Amino acid sequence: MKRINLPKASIATLTTLMIFLNTGICFADVKKEETVYAILNNNGSVEKTIVSTWINSDEKLGKFTDSSNLKNIKNVKGDEKPVIKDDSVEWNVNKEDLYYQGESSKKLPIDVDVKYELNGKKVSAKEITGKSGKFKITIDLKNNEKRIRKVNGKNRDMYVPFLTATEVLFERDNFKNIKINSGELLDDGKKSSVTFASFPGLRESLDLSKDIEDYLELEDTLVIEGNANKFKMPNIMVMATPKIPELKGIDKNSTLDDLSKSLNDLRKGGDDLLDGSKKLLDGNNELNTNFAKFDKGVKSLDKGSKDLSSGIDKLNQSAPSLDNGAKSVSSGLSQLNDSQGKFSNGVESFVGNTNKLYDAYSAINSGINSASDGANALSSGLSNGSGGVDSLIASTNNIDQVAGGLANIAGALDESNPEVANQLRGLAGSLNQVSEGQRGGLNSLKDGMSSAVSGANSLSAGLEKLKSGSNSFSSNFKSLVDAGSTLSSSSKQLSAATNKLEDGSKKLAAGTSELSKGTNQLSQGSKSLVNGTKSLNDNSSKLLKGTNDLAKGSSELYKGVNKLKKDGLDKIYKEGNTKLSDIQGLVDVKDEMVKLSKDYNNFSGLNKDMDGKVKFIMKIND
Repeated sequence: MKRINLPKASIATLTTLMIFLNTGICFADVKKEETVYAILNNNGSVEKTIVSTWINSDEKLGKFTDSSNLKNIKNVKGDEKPVIKDDSVEWNVNKEDLYYQGESSKKLPIDVDVKYELNGKKVSAKEITGKSGKFKITIDLKNNEKRIRKVNGKNRDMYVPFLTATEVLFERDNFKNIKINSGELLDDGKKSSVTFASFPGLRESLDLSKDIEDYLELEDTLVIEGNANKFKMPNIMVMATPKIPELKGIDKNSTLDDLSKSLNDLRKGGDDLLDGSKKLLDGNNELNTNFAKFDKGVKSLDKGSKDLSSGIDKLNQSAPSLDNGAKSVSSGLSQLNDSQGKFSNGVESFVGNTNKLYDAYSAINSGINSASDGANALSSGLSNGSGGVDSLIASTNNIDQVAGGLANIAGALDESNPEVANQLRGLAGSLNQVSEGQRGGLNSLKDGMSSAVSGANSLSAGLEKLKSGSNSFSSNFKSLVDAGSTLSSSSKQLSAATNKLEDGSKKLAAGTSELSKGTNQLSQGSKSLVNGTKSLNDNSSKLLKGTNDLAKGSSELYKGVNKLKKDGLDKIYKEGNTKLSDIQGLVDVKDEMVKLSKDYNNFSGLNKDMDGKVKFIMKIND
């Protein structure tokens, strides 16, 4: 994860500012400045420490007392002799300046530890001298001036802040391919110079997180590597001072406050983004679920419309045969009615010739029975057909319900997906038109079927009467001669019945003709219905795929935003505030660090009436 991108220069400047802000100088009448020269062995251990002291004033020093723990004190720029008693040194100088030096056995505030390696093996300075190969020099600086200070009510370890500068000079003829872990490397062709600035102990005093430490590069160790040709000991010098230049003009609070507010705004924005993506996901999932149900209903409607169309086609194909059959029945009954008149006229003759008439009438009686059975079957079939047409008319209400459902879904999608809403309204309108056309054709068919049923019922009733009379006539035929009057009466009844039967057959023929027209219109309407539901089914499948993709995309978006919030924004907020808290913590230790810097104003001792300064120069004796 990327860390908060504060410019390194800004952090370093801000850090230094908070530590050493207001590090002023209090001018005294007499000043004492010490320069501590330490001669070091090749491994960094102290061989000898010499302290050079300069005491000065704006006026003649005269007689005064100095505090010093030095040994072998001597005046280096005058004839005045000191009077030494323990750590008290009395001088009488008739001028503004006094220079003296002495030796010290006191431990230095900074330890210098130097290690050498040749071809990956640790060696001494003596062992590496004159050798060739891959070398490594490690110079480690350690602050010995640890103090215990109370910060925010708690005791903590802190070190006197020393700014150190390490310089290492290499003869170019003996070294090449020099690399360093920190600092600056300069090469003029004859010599290579490595300079390294550090604050030993500052890292421990500030108690920063590792990220801030690494970012500020608070290194206490210098590592130099390269190739040596007859290794020659380089010149190594370390300078240190507890005094840091005063820094002004930087607002330490506003930057931290702005960063903290920005981190909080960033986290809040992440919360809002996650909430919005969750609402989008829930809405798309609901749309996808409901549209899946709608798509399933559309597919059922598509299948039902195809089945309906197939049934109507079969009915339409059978209608001409029904019409032709009805016309044939009507024609036959007309002929029967004509024959009945002749039959009545010949009754008297028929009575006279009983045997012949009986044989002839047997055939007639058989035909009447068959006609009666056929009329009953025709009446039953037409009645069932009429009930089926009622069911078809009722089924158009289902189409109206589907159209209404489409209109409702379109209304729900007006805001989120107006394009889909308009398509659904168009489909609803088409279904309404199909429903109206279907209902009109079915009503016409129903009317024709009603006429046909009425005619068939009349036909059936007439044939039943004819059948009854004929059977009675046949059974009594042998006594026809004796019952001539009865035969005459029956023939009259038969004549009246055939007249009614002829009227019924005409109505049947008219009804079947209307039925044929209605089934043709119904067939055309069912084809329109099939085309409409097919179009609806095709578009519904496309829309369903779109809602599925939309739901998946919304889910991926929510997962991505959730991951961004948890692994990104929340982590940035938490770690960013931790880092800012670390930097803010510098404000808490700043005052103590400044005091430590000001308090360390001498090495060998200082009279309370003097203002002191001290610096250290440590050099390896080559």
